[in-house]
Amino acid sequence: MLMKPSCEHMINELLPGFRALVAKKLMEDHGLSQTQVAVMLYTTQPAISQYKRELRGRKTEVFLKNPNLLGLLEKITKGIAKGEVKPEDTGSEFCKVCKFMRENNLVSSASP
Repeated sequence: MLMKPSCEHMINELLPGFRALVAKKLMEDHGLSQTQVAVMLYTTQPAISQYKRELRGRKTEVFLKNPNLLGLLEKITKGIAKGEVKPEDTGSEFCKVCKFMRENNLVSSASP
């Protein structure tokens, strides 16, 4: 069986789900528009629209089932909403999630 590096698996399979959860929380909990969220997440409004409609980033179960990941989600979302996490820094915040998942064996490098 071919194995993908864990970062590749995260980027392709799991990170879109995490971004979708962050985007939805920013809109629902903080009353932000899709355009505002797009700027904050350093992406486009159409991407946020796809997250909202669950056309992109549907793999969220691993995040929703783990209290520690939910805590990271909440912390990152609040930081973004308060302006403590700048748009250009969201990538490094998402890297912290990946690192946590690797350290706690929550991500497999096996191809789906």
